[in-house]
Amino acid sequence: MTASKTISLSPTEEVVQVWVASMVPSMDLFMADERLVTQLGTQASVLIIPRAEFDAHPSYRDVRVANAYTYWTIDREVPYVLHAPPRWMETLTPEMRRDVLTYQVQVGRGLVFPVSDDMFIDQSSSVVMWDDTPHLVLHRSVWQTMTDATRRRLTMTYAGAWEEWTTSPIPPTCPDHVKRLANTFPVNSGSNCLAATLFAVTGEDWIASQWVHPGTFLQTLGQADYAQVETEIRESGDVLTFVDEAGRIQHATYCIGNGLFFNKNGQTLFNPWKLIQERDLFEAWGSYTCHSYRRL
Repeated sequence: MTASKTISLSPTEEVVQVWVASMVPSMDLFMADERLVTQLGTQASVLIIPRAEFDAHPSYRDVRVANAYTYWTIDREVPYVLHAPPRWMETLTPEMRRDVLTYQVQVGRGLVFPVSDDMFIDQSSSVVMWDDTPHLVLHRSVWQTMTDATRRRLTMTYAGAWEEWTTSPIPPTCPDHVKRLANTFPVNSGSNCLAATLFAVTGEDWIASQWVHPGTFLQTLGQADYAQVETEIRESGDVLTFVDEAGRIQHATYCIGNGLFFNKNGQTLFNPWKLIQERDLFEAWGSYTCHSYRRL
């Protein structure tokens, strides 16, 4: 029988404080196209980085920076990234500042918020209109001028938008090591679904906080004596992967039995380790091909 009861999750005060402290990185990055680069003229005091170099540059691969700016949501056609010094935005003319900030909204850069009537945002110099909606574009200097209450409110609004903070209660049959993390939030960026699954398989706590890639995942899974099986019956200890048409693993999860899975839906601080029901798992990932692995 599949469990059906759900409960709400909320981060601890310690977790919230970590989130607020790490919300906006010290490195200000702005996307740019040829038009914006031309507008900057000869006085640009920024690094103008071609996108291909940016994608390969080790300085910008830090998972905390990548998660803050959500690289994966940024339009792949963006040709340049501007690495700006502190308070650079304040040196721009109002027109140039508006154009730079509007472009961030347009191309899907992270740390952008639609502004609702109840947000009480007074940083008008960082609010721009896009698609008839005001948007706040965060960068380091505007973040530092905000009150503690505003920073906390924005952080919690942003965090809550990533996924529903609902979960299933932890059953007595849940493995003890999984109980330690189940229905909690991380304080380190980068821990993804593959790491969560390998943690559940191995019982090694430190693995849960890693950013694991598919090759590492499959190698470690095989080392733990798992092999792919042809079955639609989910047993405790089984691992499911969801694979796209190119054979790339897009998600992985660990079955604890009774239709429940230990799961993490993303690599951000705001994606909790939680127990989800099988129907919710397949509602989210069922468009991919499911592969089952079982310990031999």
